[in-house]
Formats: sequence, structure tokens, C-alpha cells
Amino acid sequence: MRYLIRTLAVVCALIIVGNSLAQAGPSGSISYDFLPYQGIDEPIELEDGTTVDDAQVRLSKLRTTFTYAVVFSEGRTVMVNEISYQLIEFKYRKTTSLLERLHSVRYTLMLQHRLSEKWSVLALGTPSLASDLKGEVSVDDFSFQVAAVFIRHLSERLSIGLGAAYSTQFGSAVPLPVLTFDWNNGENLTAKAILPTSLEFWYSPSQRVDLGLLVSGDGNNFHFDPGIYQVANPELRYTMMTVGPAAKINLSKHVCLNVEAGIIGLHRFEFYDGDNEIVSNDLKPSQYFRLGFQSSF
Repeated sequence: MRYLIRTLAVVCALIIVGNSLAQAGPSGSISYDFLPYQGIDEPIELEDGTTVDDAQVRLSKLRTTFTYAVVFSEGRTVMVNEISYQLIEFKYRKTTSLLERLHSVRYTLMLQHRLSEKWSVLALGTPSLASDLKGEVSVDDFSFQVAAVFIRHLSERLSIGLGAAYSTQFGSAVPLPVLTFDWNNGENLTAKAILPTSLEFWYSPSQRVDLGLLVSGDGNNFHFDPGIYQVANPELRYTMMTVGPAAKINLSKHVCLNVEAGIIGLHRFEFYDGDNEIVSNDLKPSQYFRLGFQSSF
């Protein structure tokens, strides 16, 4: 399940963007996650053999994206190009770690084509880099994900998609199922899902404000320098699941303020040497707050 969450998290955001894209043109976004210190579920063993029971870790995340969408074939085909960057920074209490900053860069090319009145197909490819950038960048820092989804439009208000994703991000690649769901009531209610990693409910009381409830997963596989970590192929497999309310506030025709808050239900760090797990740590459940801006040009 963790492998599925991490892999599908790579494709969730772009599928949702592609399904809801209204017009061609460039857009950009930036967001920042405010996370409190979280306790570690297991005692930390120090080099002198003693243990620390109340060690804590705090993460902060900065995300930036630039997207350029092109609509052609009389509106039947949408092509989306997106490049994104994420920075994760760590701070500690009563413990130390070699983990200080993690970087990831991702490019995504997505095509969505309307085959007929009832059917659409969506395909995307995503090469990415994830590393602490403390050593030389190697081929191990790169991975590639692809996904294809066939979407059945049951009505103007409801569509369901079924497909598969394939990723080299977490070792041996295997196809994984993707199920999408997009519904609206024709007025002010919408629901979107990419199961099992993303679920959104939105209510629009006015043209300027959307209120929602989000369940989402995040994950990546970061590669480290073997010379620093003293193993042949050091990796960190990272998983985060959140749930909470959200709001979109249209500040102007081209600028939107996004606000999220809620609970971090799962926050896991798994350290590997290749395919061999060395140690795994869960952080205790806590709150999160996310603030972001999105702009179209």
C-alpha cells in the first residue's frame, strides 16, 4: 500500500489539473507547508549506546510549479507541460541526523484527448530527480513514471476513469491500478478522486470562494551519496498522508490564494540500502498548515 501511495502521488496532481483545465496558457504556483515538531514513535539509539525517548523532527516544504497548457483539435486535445521543484528542510530536537535538505525536480508531459462523446484517454510521462545533492548526481538519482487512464463520461456531471501507472521510482517497477472519479451537481458541488491517494470535495458559496475537504498522499524516493552514508545505495522512501479542510479564494481574475490545514495521519521515513530496509521511523500524528498562491498569465 505504501508503494502504491508513493507512486500514484506522482501522477495525482497532473491528472486533476488536466481534468479541470479550462483554457490554454501559462500558470504558476508556489506553496509552503508549516509543520510543527513531531515526536518519533520509537526511541532513537545514539552512537554511545544510549537511547532518546523524546526526540522530535520538524519538516518544512516549499513547492513551486510552472505549467503551460495548449488546447488544439478544436478543443478535443489538451497538452500540459509542467515543471516543479520541491525543497524539504529538517530541524531536530534532542537528536541529530545527516538529513538536512532534500530536493526534487519533476517534469511532466500530459496529453488528454476526447475520443468520442463518451470516452477520453489521458496519458502522461514524468522523469524526475530526487536527492539530497550532497554528492555527485548520478543515474540513481533519476526515475521515470508513466500512466494511462481511459475515462468514461457517463453524463455531463459524472465521469469515471480506469488505467494503470508504472514507475521505476521505488526499485522493481510493476504496473499499478489507477481509478479516477469526477462529479459535479451542475451548480456548486464537486467531488474528484484518484484512488487510493487523493480525494477532494468542494463547495462554492460564491464565485470568489471555494471551500473543500481534502485527503491526499505525498511520497518520493530520495537517493543519497554512498560516501557519506557508508552503504552501497542509500535511499529514503518517504510517505505522508493528510486530511483536512481547504479554501480557494480568488483574489483577482488571475490570482488565487490556497489555504489548507488538518491532520498528518501518516508520516513515515524508510531508510534502504538498495532493496534492503535498514530502519523505519514513523512520526506521531500532528497538524499541518499549507499556504499557497496560484497565478495565470
